[in-house]
Amino acid sequence: MSQRSLLPFVEFRLSDSKGDLLERISKLEYENGALRTEKRLLEQSSDSLKKRYEDLLSRKNEELAALQGNFDYVFNQRKELQSKLQNQKDIAGKSSSDSLAESSTLKKENRLLKQQLDRLERLYNSVTGKCEHLRADLNRELSANDQYRDQVKVLEKEILRLSQLNDDLTERLRMAKRQSENGSVIKTAEDLRLRNMSLQQTNSQLQAKVDLLLQHKTSVELLRQKCASLSNKVESLESADRRAAQLEIGRLEIKAKFDEYFGFLAQNLEGGDDAESQDAKVSSLLLDYRGLQNKNLVLYDKLNQAQVSITELTQSGEQLIAKLEQELEPENQKLKEELEKVQAELKELQKIKLLNTREIEFLRRSVKELDAALLRKLSASSENEDKDKSQATNQYLSNLEKLVDDYKKEIETLRQEKNGVSVAPLAPTKRPRILEDDTHVFNTKTLRNENIELLSKIKGLKDEVSILKNKLDAYDNATTQTTHILELRKNPFNRDQLVKQETLDLLRKENEALITKFVNNADVETVPMALFARQENDKENLQSKIDQLNKKNSRLTSVYTDKSKKIMSLVSKFFGYSIEFVPSPMNPNDLCSKMKLYSKFQNRNGKESEACYLTLDPMVPTTSATYVLN
Repeated sequence: MSQRSLLPFVEFRLSDSKGDLLERISKLEYENGALRTEKRLLEQSSDSLKKRYEDLLSRKNEELAALQGNFDYVFNQRKELQSKLQNQKDIAGKSSSDSLAESSTLKKENRLLKQQLDRLERLYNSVTGKCEHLRADLNRELSANDQYRDQVKVLEKEILRLSQLNDDLTERLRMAKRQSENGSVIKTAEDLRLRNMSLQQTNSQLQAKVDLLLQHKTSVELLRQKCASLSNKVESLESADRRAAQLEIGRLEIKAKFDEYFGFLAQNLEGGDDAESQDAKVSSLLLDYRGLQNKNLVLYDKLNQAQVSITELTQSGEQLIAKLEQELEPENQKLKEELEKVQAELKELQKIKLLNTREIEFLRRSVKELDAALLRKLSASSENEDKDKSQATNQYLSNLEKLVDDYKKEIETLRQEKNGVSVAPLAPTKRPRILEDDTHVFNTKTLRNENIELLSKIKGLKDEVSILKNKLDAYDNATTQTTHILELRKNPFNRDQLVKQETLDLLRKENEALITKFVNNADVETVPMALFARQENDKENLQSKIDQLNKKNSRLTSVYTDKSKKIMSLVSKFFGYSIEFVPSPMNPNDLCSKMKLYSKFQNRNGKESEACYLTLDPMVPTTSATYVLN
């Protein structure tokens, strides 16, 4: 097509003919058809471009909506993570506040213990000073007591000498009385009497000194007892001092553990001023916490494996024990048979022993009867009886004594055979007769009774000391013993924690997959597999919660229906009314606060009897409920 044919106007020529006009018309028709085809092609191309751009725009809109949803999800996850971070911060702050409160309580306890320790030290120092003073006083009193004892001995000797002199003087007075005819003798007797009176005064003075010495001796004994009690108090204070030292050591250990556990967190939280550094520290702490949780899980698995191995070892030990019992069963049977034989022999020996003891008792009774008969014969007979009878009785007694000795030897041999120990038989000895003085017997009895009382007191004090030692050991064990927390393997709390950890892991994987997919790829048409896995996990968790709630709801409804039936039956039984709840006028599926009370004594078959009921509305805001009788 030429440039000329494309012009929109028609060129008229003056010299054209009809054929030229026809040719011109055909050309114009051809150009018109070409323009129409070109227009149709342009319309088709524009339609295809429009459709392609519309498809591209719809696809981009879908991608934009998906990205908007993903960004909303990521934004929500960010909010949740921020809330969790805030919760962790609150928990960390609460734990730090708890730890600070615990440290303050420990400081208070430490202060109280220090005050108690100072008080005990002051008391100990005062008691030790008093004890030293008492020891010095006791030593001084003991030395004085020794001096007084020496003086008492000297005075006793002087008293003996004066008593002898007094006896001589009394003898001389008697002689002077006999010779009282002479006046000089009377004068010497008067002098001797005066001298005797002076000696008696000195004797009374010496007796008073002796009494003072005895009183001093009793005071010294009391001081000794007091010193012993103070020494016991000193020992108790020393034990209290040791206990305080142990408590101080325990407090230092607890303080070291506290500094080790909570010092790092407190230093980091106090050191950082800006929020970003605190967030970084908290995130690092959370990472450490998760690492510790993973380590705890690994150690828990190892513990389970160790428990399984322990159970296997116990089973193998039980099998070995059973095998050893089977192998040692014949030997046990033999030993049992031998034991039965030995027990039978022991029973026979016991029977023999009983017979021997009875025979010995019979012989003793016969000897006593014979002695009584001999005494009666000796008292009744005179001095001129024959000596042959006495010799025969003596021979009979000697034979009886030999027989008793033989029985004793046999009993000793049987006892040796029974015990398996060779013990030399005791030679028979006759009981010697004891000649005792009444005062000596009385003194020994009183001393024996005092000894028994003192032994009983000592035993009671030893028992108290052992009880206190046991209590102290138990308290020490309770303070030093570590507490072990028993945790079930299928603990619901641990299961919940595992579910939360699983959801967190799935969310983390989903975020990582979304980030990698949208960052690395520009054109994204598919969803990551982690998103589907997370959604499935959420569905499973929700379904499990729904099942649990349905079970709980069904259980509660069944319990509610049973209890309501029981209550209604009890009300109708004891009060004579059956209860009917009125449906709500706003919602027929719900109940209102009104109730109808029908008497079970009324016949409800007729229409009039059905209208006889009592309406109760306890929710009316008045002081008393309203009762309407229809």
